[in-house]
Amino acid sequence: MNEEITSPIFPLNVNVLPGAFLPLQIFEPRYIDMVRDCLGNAEGFCIVLSKEDDGKNTDFPSHHDIATYVEIVDFNQLDNGLLGITVKGKHKIQVEDRWKKPDELLLAKVIKINEEDDNLSQEPEYLDLWNMVEEITNHPEIKKLNLELDLNSSKSVCYILASILPLRPQEKQTILEFENNRDKLDYLKAVIKRLGG
Repeated sequence: MNEEITSPIFPLNVNVLPGAFLPLQIFEPRYIDMVRDCLGNAEGFCIVLSKEDDGKNTDFPSHHDIATYVEIVDFNQLDNGLLGITVKGKHKIQVEDRWKKPDELLLAKVIKINEEDDNLSQEPEYLDLWNMVEEITNHPEIKKLNLELDLNSSKSVCYILASILPLRPQEKQTILEFENNRDKLDYLKAVIKRLGG
């Protein structure tokens, strides 16, 4: 059964996939309070990819409903005086209902999506993707990112590869929204071909 929780949602022009990290600068008071509350309660929040305003609902910013629940793994004060945090994507969620707190922070009822996890590493059409992700993640600079790659998990391979390749946020969103790993892998192959790989 899919788990339902109430969580803050943070609309951004970037997204993070499960298993990947994202550094953020926090400066709006509502988000500083959100970070404090998340750290104090050992809870995370959801990063949702913003959409261009479609004019349908002016009460809420327009964003994708499939997103990533994240947890704060590091925080510090930056040289510019802002709060810096690093979040790690934990799992895929669906935003069901939204409302605003008095400080304008968005809250939502979200459902954790339990994704299938298979191992397609021995499928001939995907061997090149497994080889690519293994080669890239062994690079010294990528190793510093401490990515949690599970080569026996198609889901992990998809999300980590999509996170380290120069993909646009909408391309990452497309991968996140696919319901099965074959679709994710086929899409990644097409994107890599377009990138010249």
